[in-house]
Amino acid sequence: MPVVAGTQRERAAHVQLPFPSMATGHAALAAYYDSYAERYRQEIPEYFIPDDELWELPLWVAHLSGIVRALDWDDSFVDLSRAPLSTDVCVERVIAATRAGDWVMFSPLAQNFGLALEVSRRLLEQGRRTVIGGNMAGLATASDATRVIRGIVTPETLLAALPGPGVADVPAERLGTVTWSPRYDLLATAGKRPPLLRLNASHGCLFACTFCGDSWSRKLHVVDRDSLAAEVDEVSDAFPGTRLLYIGDKTFGQSPEAVRNLVDVFATRPGYRLIVQTHAAVVDEALVDTMLRLGVAVVEMGFESADDHVLRDVHKPHGRRGVREVLQLLHSAGLRVILNVLGGLPGERPESHASTVSFIEECTELVWLYNLYNFVPYPLTPLFPVLRERIFDWEYANWREDAPPVFEPFHLSVQQSWEFFLEKAATAHRAIRSTARV
Repeated sequence: MPVVAGTQRERAAHVQLPFPSMATGHAALAAYYDSYAERYRQEIPEYFIPDDELWELPLWVAHLSGIVRALDWDDSFVDLSRAPLSTDVCVERVIAATRAGDWVMFSPLAQNFGLALEVSRRLLEQGRRTVIGGNMAGLATASDATRVIRGIVTPETLLAALPGPGVADVPAERLGTVTWSPRYDLLATAGKRPPLLRLNASHGCLFACTFCGDSWSRKLHVVDRDSLAAEVDEVSDAFPGTRLLYIGDKTFGQSPEAVRNLVDVFATRPGYRLIVQTHAAVVDEALVDTMLRLGVAVVEMGFESADDHVLRDVHKPHGRRGVREVLQLLHSAGLRVILNVLGGLPGERPESHASTVSFIEECTELVWLYNLYNFVPYPLTPLFPVLRERIFDWEYANWREDAPPVFEPFHLSVQQSWEFFLEKAATAHRAIRSTARV
């Protein structure tokens, strides 16, 4: 809804709710990530994981702030990330920070989705207009908010979706260009060192892995070069001491245009070190050379499992041998590699687990660190409708990537699946300790 001359400007409040996962998780996983953080800091001192806070800034706030300001709205940030897990407390603080008629924006993840619904319904009673979007919006109903938006939000789609009420399903184009920039001033706090900062040269992915729950996936939207440059400058102004940036492109290298834009933007903004994530299928010597030119310090690479049958089931065939060759190429170039391991896939069998553990042990000298995830059937994953009838735990606070499965796997018991994940974590922990500097 555009602002009409002579009328009051629209106001939006972006609300970051607390997360149950900020509490300490399983002891073995906590110990692993203590070693992970220590090794990271040894070689990249700028990296840190804050205590009792979110691991990274809630960048959905920066993105949505850029969107609503493109509509000439006023906006604010209500940071409840450290608030108690209490509906009453959250409602009270949002009411104090807003006024009747304001739009109150939520982009919850699974762990605080239930809390978001409760808070939203209470705010409706207090005269606020609420919006629920993001990756969990598919499980919200028309009675949970003034407007539930399912799909990718842009200035145009937000404007079209808000007249409501009810649920708005936003269609997504196959290919497009992002021409607006996130705004970071609401996230900047004087004197506070931010955790990991993430920016995108493209959104989406042309691969079709069925375990992925990213709303941009299976589409590719390149960020306009000028918009990317504006975002880097905005980050520099908001966080002048930050020189380690995470490039959030789902698969670095699949968009030549996005890579060229990064090269052009950082060519005139030296001094940054980058973290990228990619897929073994797109890595070649030319891409590695580009990484080195860009100042890439760390390459995260999706691996998931060493079982080709499991990977074919989730539409990610890459082959154990092919991954090892790419690891060798990256390692030989002096790049630090973090391998993403995904436990708890629904088709996993005992032999799948054994093969993955064996691969971790074989590649100890090639892999710097491991990101460990246990699969969660988020609603935007293509696996969600397949597994829906097998989900036995609908308490969303338990939908965690460092916790036991919330669904019945096809070939394992829930307990066996969880024990296998912990064994993968223990193997990864031994691997990084065996190559750690003394």
